[in-house]
Amino acid sequence: MTVLPIPTVTFPLDPLSRIGNQNEKEYRRRTIQGILESYHGNYDVLAEAVQNAVDAIEDAHLAGCGEPFFVEVTVNLTNNWISVLDTGIGMNPEQVASACAPNVSFKIPSAKRDKKNLYRGYKGVGLTFLAYGTNDITIHSKESSNGTLTKARMQYGCAWAKEKRTDAALLAEDTSESPLEKLPHGSFVKIQFSPETRPRSLSKLATDPRGWATILRTRTAIGQILLGRSSIVNFKAKLNVIHGGGTHTVNIEPFFLYPNDVERKPAYRFLDLVKYHKEHAEITKPPADKLRQDGLYLTWPTERIIDELTIEQRKTFDEQLREYNPFVYAFIPYQGSVWGDLNQIVTGIRNRSHLQPGLIIAVNRQRLADITDIQATRYETFSRNVLVIVHLDGAKSDQGRKTVEVEALDLANKIADRVVQYLAQQRELLRPAGESPTPDQREIERNHADWLFNVQTHAKSSPLHLLSISFISTPLTEQDVVGLFHQLSSNGVFPGLRIYATSQTGTYDCLIEYDCAPDTTGLNYSEAESPFGLSQFTVGTKRRYSTKPLTLEFKNNLDGLIADLGDENTKKSFSNIDICVCWTMVDDKFPGYEIESITETNLDERAYPGVTHLLRRDGDTHIVSLILLKEVTDAIRAGRVGTLAS
Repeated sequence: MTVLPIPTVTFPLDPLSRIGNQNEKEYRRRTIQGILESYHGNYDVLAEAVQNAVDAIEDAHLAGCGEPFFVEVTVNLTNNWISVLDTGIGMNPEQVASACAPNVSFKIPSAKRDKKNLYRGYKGVGLTFLAYGTNDITIHSKESSNGTLTKARMQYGCAWAKEKRTDAALLAEDTSESPLEKLPHGSFVKIQFSPETRPRSLSKLATDPRGWATILRTRTAIGQILLGRSSIVNFKAKLNVIHGGGTHTVNIEPFFLYPNDVERKPAYRFLDLVKYHKEHAEITKPPADKLRQDGLYLTWPTERIIDELTIEQRKTFDEQLREYNPFVYAFIPYQGSVWGDLNQIVTGIRNRSHLQPGLIIAVNRQRLADITDIQATRYETFSRNVLVIVHLDGAKSDQGRKTVEVEALDLANKIADRVVQYLAQQRELLRPAGESPTPDQREIERNHADWLFNVQTHAKSSPLHLLSISFISTPLTEQDVVGLFHQLSSNGVFPGLRIYATSQTGTYDCLIEYDCAPDTTGLNYSEAESPFGLSQFTVGTKRRYSTKPLTLEFKNNLDGLIADLGDENTKKSFSNIDICVCWTMVDDKFPGYEIESITETNLDERAYPGVTHLLRRDGDTHIVSLILLKEVTDAIRAGRVGTLAS
C-alpha cells in the first residue's frame, strides 16, 4: 500500500481512508481485525509503544539532533492508562495523519543503520495495533526539522474494529496541553485501557514501581539486549507510577535485566563460566573455592556457538549463522526456587514470571514477546531450569512479534540445546539442589566461624522443640534429615520400620522394610492420635503387617530429588525409588510431576506409615511415597503423634 500525498492535514479524518480504495471499508476492517488478533499478550501495548520510542531516539541521534535523549513511561493505575514520551525524531502532520493505518512505516533503512543496528519495528502495524486496540489514544509529535507540533486523538477504534460501531473511528485534533511543548522534538502517546482492551486493568499486572520497572527491562525495548554490540545512543529511561493519589518516580537502567545482575544481601554466588574457564581448563575438577555456586551463566559469540555445534550442524546452519550473527546468553540456578527468589527481589512478588527458565529469541536488540520451552535432546528435566536468550540480527518476526521465520527458529532451538548440553557438564560447580531453601542458610558453609554462628542463630530462629529428640533446630542439610528421621523412627513415629543399611557412596541411600503386628501403636490411622497411620484396608487381616524391601532416598528438600532424576550422571531411576524422606519442598510445582497430599479422602493410597504425599511422573505408573518431616514434626508438636509431645 502507498500513502496518498496530501498538501495539508485537516482534522478530523479517517486514517484508513487515506490508504487504498475508499470503497473497501469492510476489507479494511478485516485487515485491522487480523492485526489485532496477532497480538494476544498483556504487555504488547507497552512493548509496541516503547519500541517506537527507542527507534525514534536512535534516529534523532543518527540525524545529528542534540540532547536530551530519553524515554519516560507513565503508568496511571488510578485512571488505568499509560503514556510514553520520547525525544526522538518526531513526525510531521502528514505522518501523524497516516501513522495509524496498516503497513505505513517511516522507518527507512540507511547506511547509518548497519546489520547490528537495524530497526526493531519496521512492519508498520505497531501504531495501528495501539490505535485500534483501544477506544481512546492520544498522539502528539513534534518533528525535529522545524519544530511543528501536531496533536491528535482517536476514539472508538476498538469498538469499530469489533463491529460495535458502524461509524469509522476518526483522528481528531487534540487541544490538551502537551509535554512536548517544552522539548525540541519527540513524540507522546497515551493509551486508555478498559474492559474492551488487553490488558483490561493495569493494576492486575503490577502495582509496585519495582514490578513495572522489571516489566520495562524484561519485556520492552528499554531493556536493550546488547550481546556483542553497543547501544546506538546513550539514552535515559524514567518511570512514573501514579497510584493512590501519589506519583512514584524511578530511573531505569536501559538494559535487559539478566538474572545474574540481580543483587541480594548476602550476595548471590553467580559464576561467569566464560571468565572462569579462561583461568581453569574445562576438563579439570573445579577447585574447592568455586564449588557450590548459586548459579552459572555464560555469553557466547557466533564463533563459540559454531565451535559447540557438530560438523553436520555447521553445514546445516551455515547460511543462517552468517546471516543472523547469533549471540547467546544462558543462566542456570542451582535449583528452581531461585527463580521465585529473583522475582521476589526485583518485583516484590514471588510468583511473577518476568525472570523464568525457557528460550527467549531476541531480534535487533529486543526480545520477542513469547518465551518457549527448550527442546533439549538430553537432560530434559535439567533444561526446564535453564534460561537461554538467542539474539539474531535481522531475522524476520511475524506481525505480532511472537516468533521468527522457520530457519531462524530452528537455529535458535539448536543453539539452546547445545547450551543445555554444555551447562549439564558444568553442574559440579553448582551447590546440591534443595540443600538450602533460604538466603540465610546458603551462607552457612563459608568458614568454620561463620558456620558456628549461623548454625547457632538458626537454632534460635527455627527451633524444633520435640521431646525425646536431640535435634534442637530444623534441618539445614540432607545429613540433618537422615539423623532426624532415624531419631523419629527410634521413638516409634514410623511403626514397624526396619533398616537394612544406609550408603553415602551407592546410587541409592537406604534399604528398609516395615514389619510389625497389626495392632502396633501408631500403625492404624486415627485423625487425633495417628494421622500418618494406615487404613484398615491397607493393614489387612494378616497376623503381621509387612512389606518387601524398599529403596529409600534422603533429601533436604524434594527439589533435590527432582533434580537428581533429571541428571543422567546420577543414574537414579524414578521407578526404583519407593520412598523419599525430606524436610519439605521449596517449590510446589515441578513440570512433568504431580504431587498429591494424603488426606482421609485418599487414605487407602498411603502404602507405608508416615507417608504424607505421593509423587507421580507423567507417563509413569510408578508412585514414589514422600515423607515430609516438617509435616510430621508439626503434628508431633500439636500432640497428635504417639506419645511424643512438644
